[in-house]
Amino acid sequence: MLANWEGSAIFGPGSEWFWSMAQFLLVGVTLIGIYLQLRVARSANAFEQINRLSADWESERTTRYTLEVYRALRSAVAPEDLPEAASSFLINFWENVASLVRAGHVDRKLVYEYMGSRCRWWWTALAADTRRAREVAQDPAVGEHFEWLAGVMAQLDKEGNVGAPYDPAHLMSTLDRRIQNAEGSIRVAEELRAVRPAASTGRRTASIGPS
Repeated sequence: MLANWEGSAIFGPGSEWFWSMAQFLLVGVTLIGIYLQLRVARSANAFEQINRLSADWESERTTRYTLEVYRALRSAVAPEDLPEAASSFLINFWENVASLVRAGHVDRKLVYEYMGSRCRWWWTALAADTRRAREVAQDPAVGEHFEWLAGVMAQLDKEGNVGAPYDPAHLMSTLDRRIQNAEGSIRVAEELRAVRPAASTGRRTASIGPS
């Protein structure tokens, strides 16, 4: 026999062992359920965060700032002399993204999958301006998280044997395409704004986009 159940009871006197075990199992199952719920909630929150960050990056406001920097770089403006408002906005954007990753609110591999190449490209473009801002503010913490995140993305590239170079030559080779994409996005946004007022008055307008 594997177990001796003689003298054991489920109900009445002597049944305490059974109900203690049942309570222990119930607590265990409940804790597992809570853990799984929290894990699902964290995953959903992480995806919500990355989707919000991606939407912020693709917004018209951000696109206009990126276009300013693209054009300045194409005009051979010194990296530390980029348009101040645009570069400050973009440095702060990436600093916020990096802060969320560093604090554990967004998984670094999720950011790598969705925004890794952008982060590395923009650190290459803004590193000199970030260091200049540190000197002006006499604050070494300016852009600290941004620089850290770019390093993390570079390490993940290395681990995945992704050999794309992120240097000034690479930046220049992609500028024309990036400028075209940014100008196209802004043009679409402007066209959509022109369509909405007309649509609200009930007038027929030509459709935009694929049929």
